Formats: sequence, structure tokens, C-alpha cells
Amino acid sequence: MGDGHDHRLHFVQTVRLFADLPEAAQHRVASAAVTRPYQRDERIYGPGDRTGLFIVHRGLVKVYRLTESGNEQLIRLMSPGDFLGETALLADTTTDHFAVALQPSELCVIDRARFTGLLGQHPSVAVQMLRAVSDRLGTAEEMVSALSGKSVRQRLAQQLLHLADEAGGTDFRLPTTKKELASYLGTTAETLSRRLGALQEAGVIRLGPSRRVDILDRQALRRVASA
Repeated sequence: MGDGHDHRLHFVQTVRLFADLPEAAQHRVASAAVTRPYQRDERIYGPGDRTGLFIVHRGLVKVYRLTESGNEQLIRLMSPGDFLGETALLADTTTDHFAVALQPSELCVIDRARFTGLLGQHPSVAVQMLRAVSDRLGTAEEMVSALSGKSVRQRLAQQLLHLADEAGGTDFRLPTTKKELASYLGTTAETLSRRLGALQEAGVIRLGPSRRVDILDRQALRRVASA
């Protein structure tokens, strides 16, 4: 088999969705997948498209909807190992949201016919998918609860802690613009900037160029998030 297959196979073996499959089945998944590159700001799919299963191999993908006023409402950010497009795929319908690459990205795509057949042959993939979707629903419920019961300052602190955990350290780069982060947190870019500035003045964080954030006092940030 060629280098392209080996490249896809290595990726398949590291994705939680397929990690427990027998090796022969992993080879079939790799053979069914197509690797596609996307440039920064390139649309992956949009409302009305009939999608297959997209799995992020490299880069970062923004999933969002447009509000009635035409503003973007960020739904989630997808990083390597995450999958998207499953709702329209499993319901055999079209998508109702946008997916756009936030940075140069590479995704593996499996068309719906092949993926549906894979689910029939290997129910463990469906179980893993249900677990991942359940985790997303839990996160969404936490965000809805936060939007209704927590201040912008609390929500921001919670999100900064989450980003630090994902980065594996206290120093990280905001993966989105402040406007997009504000949309996700249910506030305005101006309010977000003020809250970030206040946390910096209090010595809790340090803001750097190119959207860099360094958490100087993690315990203080936790207190803000839980206040």
C-alpha cells in the first residue's frame, strides 16, 4: 500500500473513534478516507450541504451558525482527533451550520455510504461516537447554565482555564479572535476586552502579542470562575 494509505492509517489508529477496531478494519477505514487540505478561512461545508464524516487531522476548525441578525454564533472549536458532520450524516439530511478552517488544516473525509456501512460492521464505532456526542452535549449544557447563571467575568475565567488545560500549560494563544470568543461567551468584544484587561491589572493573567495569554495566578483565576 502507498504512503497515502499509511499516512491515513496512522491517523485512523490514533483517533479515539477508531482506536479499538481490529487492524484489518482500520485498514478499511484508511482506504475509505480521503485526505483534504484546507486553507485558513476556507469553508469546509455550510447549511444545505450533504456531508460525510469529517475528522480533523491537523489544524483547527470553527463550527458556527448565523443568528437572525446575521452575526456568527460560535458552537465549538474542533481540534485534531475531533469529528464533525455526524448529525446530518446519521439523520440522512443536510447540515444547518457552517464549518470553516481557522488555520491551515487537513481533514480526513469518509462519505456517508461508506461510513454507514462501517457502523453496521463495527458497532463499537457507533458506541464511541455516542460517547463523544454525549460529552459535547454535557459541555453545551454547562455553557447554557453558565450563560444563564454566571457573569461574563466568571465565564471568561472558566474558558481561560479550559484553554490552559488543553494547551497543557499556563501560556497559550487564544484560538479565535476576541470577537469570536465573545460570541461564544455570550457577550460583546468590548466587554470581553474590558474583562481581560481587569484580570491583567489584577495580576491574574498577562496578555501578550498575537492573542497570547499567560496565566500568572491559576488559583486566583479558579476563584473568579467559581465565585
